[in-house]
Amino acid sequence: MSKPPYRSLRIGLRIVSTLIAVGGLLMVFADKPLIVRVLLRPPEGEVSTLLLSLLKEMGGVMLMLSLLLWFTARDPVRNVAILDALIAGLCILSVTPLLSLWMTDIRSIYPAYLVWGRSVVRLAFAALLYFVKPRGAHPGSVGGF
Repeated sequence: MSKPPYRSLRIGLRIVSTLIAVGGLLMVFADKPLIVRVLLRPPEGEVSTLLLSLLKEMGGVMLMLSLLLWFTARDPVRNVAILDALIAGLCILSVTPLLSLWMTDIRSIYPAYLVWGRSVVRLAFAALLYFVKPRGAHPGSVGGF
């Protein structure tokens, strides 16, 4: 029995993995002036040392996610649980900016339409991944024995 190639899913995962790795490296190695420029020039007091240290730690998490996606792209059928976790994470990440828009005064430093647009794009990407992910058990899976 031949297995489906899932070529578009593999290519898409590798592209997303590369983009996340570039973003993670930017987060880890960026200094304060670059972060101020990337964050649409907020007031100087908004970019603190705590924010910079948390940004560097999040860069490490992004590098870890990039590696997970890169390894998943090698065999999406065996690593479908990672895809499911990515889909769930994207759904959560599409809601949390809207909560921060509602609960905090982020509108003063970040336009609301960009927050909404980012959430919609994340939700659309999650839906796309859901429709292209592998379905059913293959002979080597746990449920298929």
